[in-house]
Amino acid sequence: MLLALGPAVIVTAPAAQASTVSAATIVNYEHRVVSLINLQRVRHGRGRLAVSSCPNRYAVGWAAYLARTGYFYHRSMMAFLYGCRAQRVAENIARGNVSADRIVAAWMASPGHRANILDGRLTRIGMGAVYAHGQWTVDADFSRP
Repeated sequence: MLLALGPAVIVTAPAAQASTVSAATIVNYEHRVVSLINLQRVRHGRGRLAVSSCPNRYAVGWAAYLARTGYFYHRSMMAFLYGCRAQRVAENIARGNVSADRIVAAWMASPGHRANILDGRLTRIGMGAVYAHGQWTVDADFSRP
């Protein structure tokens, strides 16, 4: 089942996965999401996004907050905009017990998420993924300095 809420996506699938995952699994998951986003950008004639520390800090923090509280909503982007001294910012969030491939496929199937991924004005990305309560909570924060 795929539920799109504005620019937020919840993807669910039956799964038998451990309630915790290793730090290496999280890093690999985040890396896979960024790689798949960049693959989509290249396929559509856009430049690759560079992983950057400032948007990464916002993405990791927000994914952790959403996973810890169980909430699922977009925050105000003003702190991210000013905190990273960016000209433009965007955010995709998702939650579900699914692979990184399914998360990016769901984003590409959603017009708002797809627009963020393919926005040629955005040049940087931060990625946060947390596995808690049997599901991934993922935040991709995009920016242009």
